[in-house]
Amino acid sequence: MVVEDCIESTEVTLLALFPVVSVLWALKFANLHAYDEKRGFNASDILVTNFLLDSYAKCGCIESALRLYEEISVERKNLVSWTFIITGFAMRAMGKEAVEYFNSMEQVGLKPNQVTLLSIFNACSHGGLIDEGLNFFGKMVDEYEIALDIKHYGCLIDMLARAGRLEEAENMALEIPSNIVNVVIWRTLLGACSFHGNVEMGERVTKKILEMEGTTCLCPTSLLGLEGAVMPRK
Repeated sequence: MVVEDCIESTEVTLLALFPVVSVLWALKFANLHAYDEKRGFNASDILVTNFLLDSYAKCGCIESALRLYEEISVERKNLVSWTFIITGFAMRAMGKEAVEYFNSMEQVGLKPNQVTLLSIFNACSHGGLIDEGLNFFGKMVDEYEIALDIKHYGCLIDMLARAGRLEEAENMALEIPSNIVNVVIWRTLLGACSFHGNVEMGERVTKKILEMEGTTCLCPTSLLGLEGAVMPRK
């Protein structure tokens, strides 16, 4: 490594290293952060700071990510900074914290993008904040005027399905434009029907899956799971 060879690194060197570290999810990147601080780069380059923030979050070190985030001045924080910390909260199922920071981001005048919204949807889904998630969904369409892609729909449907709000999940699935819908969405809904024991909807969803796949049979385990969910116990 450049540090061991006594060769001074630059922002370019660090920016080249951090994505690799992030992908590997290696906790040893804390040494890079310490060296980075010693050199003073993360105080002068928001790109370096954001890469560090993303790496901490992906490694599951949300406390370290939060400390680093709070060290960034309000003037230097950009949409990427906010998105990374919200994503970190989402990965730890810290829905309330994610919503709090999302609202703070709006208060400073930053508009979310598709990635930010996907992160807050995930946070709401895993945090059980259904109404908050639907509120963000409404703002995405009406206020932000950002088009939903299949990942946004998938996350929202998963959120509703987890909460047992299957009719709302089914209605949302039916609203997905035909050019982006895929069978994974409906299989997710089928799994929710099995979990919550909704056979009637499960039959409709199964029919939809068969139509989309152009086949007359479905994986037996899916059907057995649906039937078993409502079989009377002896």
